[in-house]
Amino acid sequence: MDPMKSEKFLSYFYPLIIVFGFVCSVTSAVAWNHWKYVLDTCVEKNCGCILNGVTTITYFTGGHVAYCHFATFGLFISIAASIIFGSYHVWRICMSSNSNRRTSRQSVRQRSGEMIIMTTRSEIDDDEISPSYWIPASFVSGFMVLYTLVHSIIYIDGAWQSCRQYRNELIKYMHATGPLVAAVQGRISCIAVFDFMDYLFSDVSFDRRRIDRIDTSWCLNLAMLSSCASFILWCGVFFINVAQARRTNKLRT
Repeated sequence: MDPMKSEKFLSYFYPLIIVFGFVCSVTSAVAWNHWKYVLDTCVEKNCGCILNGVTTITYFTGGHVAYCHFATFGLFISIAASIIFGSYHVWRICMSSNSNRRTSRQSVRQRSGEMIIMTTRSEIDDDEISPSYWIPASFVSGFMVLYTLVHSIIYIDGAWQSCRQYRNELIKYMHATGPLVAAVQGRISCIAVFDFMDYLFSDVSFDRRRIDRIDTSWCLNLAMLSSCASFILWCGVFFINVAQARRTNKLRT
């Protein structure tokens, strides 16, 4: 891939990663702060997280608060890395001019007395990034691919766990038996489950009540999509960095 074209892709990918990271953090924080007092009915630990909720005999309790900490603040590392690398590439794209390859000429006299002019052209443009840049950039982007993958998996699994557990709460609320239990367990989507939760969930006490109502499924789905989008974009950044590292391998030796 042409180096300038690669940098143009990177100058788009990094800002998008920043945007999706902030969207994931904001929507996660909204859902977490809305439910953290209502779901926190544990005695020995803080279980006010909307992710990894558990149904009990008396209450539906949330998951450990560490899950929401990671879901909300986990992509800040991705945002920081994107700001550092993205600022560099955006600045280069905005400030770059038409680059030319370095050329040099050398005169050689043959035995016959004739003069031959030899022209050499370097493999690097005047405005091209140093070949040594792509190696650390590849390692950082490779780490971020794995990191954002873990973030997406933990987020999706936590939301699915809360959805699956609250289906049991719906069964108890409906006093469902027989085929109705199978319908609730197998047919109601997680979007509908969280909608039921928004309207049917009972506040534990007056001081732990919800003041208003949010669309929990919308917040969680948007956060999960943003986390997955960050992972996909980091994959694209990683492939570009590796391709450029391989292209400039001979220049580093």
